[in-house]
Amino acid sequence: FGCPSARSRRRCLAAMPVVSVLQHGSSRKLDLVFPRRRQADRGKQHTPPAAHDAECWDWDWDEVSVARSAVDPDGFGLVVREGGAVDWSRLDRPVLLPFVGRATEVEDSLSARALNCILHGAFDVVPFSALPCGSGCRFVLNGIFLESVAAGESCHLKTAALPPETQVVQVPLCDRTEGGGGVVSIERKDRAVVYLLQAHAAVLLHIPPHIFAVLQCHTDHHHADRSFATHVLEYRRHAASVMIVNAHPVYGCAAYAAGAINEPTPHAPPTFEVRQLALTLAPEQDGEALQHWRAFAAAFPDVLDSGNAPFFVALHSQYAHGDEVTAQYNTDYLRTYDSWGYIGTPSAVRLPPDTFARDDALAAAPWPKCAAGWWNPFAQPLGRAVFERAGAWRGGASPHPG
Repeated sequence: FGCPSARSRRRCLAAMPVVSVLQHGSSRKLDLVFPRRRQADRGKQHTPPAAHDAECWDWDWDEVSVARSAVDPDGFGLVVREGGAVDWSRLDRPVLLPFVGRATEVEDSLSARALNCILHGAFDVVPFSALPCGSGCRFVLNGIFLESVAAGESCHLKTAALPPETQVVQVPLCDRTEGGGGVVSIERKDRAVVYLLQAHAAVLLHIPPHIFAVLQCHTDHHHADRSFATHVLEYRRHAASVMIVNAHPVYGCAAYAAGAINEPTPHAPPTFEVRQLALTLAPEQDGEALQHWRAFAAAFPDVLDSGNAPFFVALHSQYAHGDEVTAQYNTDYLRTYDSWGYIGTPSAVRLPPDTFARDDALAAAPWPKCAAGWWNPFAQPLGRAVFERAGAWRGGASPHPG
């Protein structure tokens, strides 16, 4: 990265928002790009939403935008754009993009693994009364899990007094990738299966009811290629904190734009890199940029306050207008496609790509309102729709998959 030029300094002062940050233990400045907050058009709503309620605001990105992807022709990607605070044609220092979304925090890797299985649809739902339990045993809530305690075994946890019909998610922790049906009976020490309350799991993972219904269909081998883990980043914040952050467009929040970043093709290296960084604001900031930053930080305090957050870091010093941002995820990432340095594992079921009816109004809407997908009841695939319509167009959809 070159030295700052007068031209680029003037440009950074003319357009916002970008703030300068410092990595802990370093005096080198980096530029952190983030979206501007503005009040959403809610019809007759007169009271502004709370500052921390990210999805009740609209967010505008000046330096990047979501557009049709060159890497994934059937989807979207994140591209750099001209006219903002950053001169992408000559970066004076590294640029960072924050990865934000709906966050789930758990204490250990076992909990994170179980929750990731649920996001992929690898679970069964069974009634509480069907859980295997020997004579005199009882069930207790231990963290996020429902566990059995044998008769006479000492346990300080309170018994989970649940109605027999309570829905329980059964998650196999073996290598299979889809639910199998029925109840599995195993010894507790094996830990091949864990149990969670369905209502708790759905809230913990921020899964909308209609999405959960589709994931539950995997048990019967329906819609088994549909996953809710396509825009998820998992990382360990510290020894007792594993974060699962979901930036899926179903949430309708433009601040989650980094969730649209794709992996590169096998023929080109990534243009950005995912890093966990501990950052602080540099002491000297432009007043207008700082005002925008405070609004963003009120909605997403973990970006700096957590002491260890994920960012996409620019690897090049030059980008052309419209260049797509690509980044590589870790070796454990489940790929069904080939990427730079990785051979994917193709899906066992070969399905044609989804196609959608032309909708000019939808196409003209800003991201993520413009996104059609299996998860969007109002913009379903033509060949393999997931939901049945229960009313007039945009008037609702059946809560049950079609």
